[in-house]
Amino acid sequence: MKKKTRNILRLLLLVVLCFSLVMLGRQLIDNSSGSSSYDQALALATSGKKNDSAESEASTQPAEEAQEKPEWVPEPVEDDPYMEQLAQMDLSALREVNPDVLGWILIPDSNVNYPIVQGEDNDFYLKHTWDGKENSVGSIFLEHRNTPDFTDYNTIVYGHNMNDGSMFANLKRYNTNWYWERHPYVYILNDDGVFRYDVFSGYETSTEGTAYGLSFNQAQTRATFLETALKKSTAYFEIRPAMTDRILTLSTCSGAGYSNRWVVHARLKMIPADSVG
Repeated sequence: MKKKTRNILRLLLLVVLCFSLVMLGRQLIDNSSGSSSYDQALALATSGKKNDSAESEASTQPAEEAQEKPEWVPEPVEDDPYMEQLAQMDLSALREVNPDVLGWILIPDSNVNYPIVQGEDNDFYLKHTWDGKENSVGSIFLEHRNTPDFTDYNTIVYGHNMNDGSMFANLKRYNTNWYWERHPYVYILNDDGVFRYDVFSGYETSTEGTAYGLSFNQAQTRATFLETALKKSTAYFEIRPAMTDRILTLSTCSGAGYSNRWVVHARLKMIPADSVG
């Protein structure tokens, strides 16, 4: 009887081992094909001259159709080589592959250098790469309820925490001042230009937390949001956002349960439009 039990246990262990090896093999294949897909995205975006047709078309629109001048605008940034580099990228080449491409995200000297997409929900791009191909690596994607031009008060961008350090895996490293001092900015390229966001907070939170809020029409709700983000941060950041600034929230799995996430907040400093010469 004991011998039979041992044989059954051995068989079960063998089945578990085989299953684990199959799953590991699939993950390695996904990682490899996912890496190739994002290498292709970078090559496409940087191989040709930027298509300025959209900008030219906008500049020829009749004056009466021009939008009202905004009250607040992003503070100009001068002599930033990363902004100049991103400004040369061609998003139209990526949209020929997938029209869901909205822009590009870069954190210099890190693994974060990817196209940003937006789907009709928050599920599709969890398991599809930027070109729409099924892959567990997924994409860096915008919260589907956010406006695609990044003009909401809080814009949320998601990405997987991959074991190989790709996608948003390095966001957890913002739990130290050492990492923040070497990676203080997040750059976003979209159809309106290149924008530099200042990182000001990083912490673990629930998916039901204020970090994932989208409705901040009142000053008090914005103040509470910022106070919570600064208070919960695991490292001290010198940046103190104003309520008129725009917030970028980067979100990834924390490894501490299904309902917990690691988030990094960055601000786009806004200034009165009439102060820009």
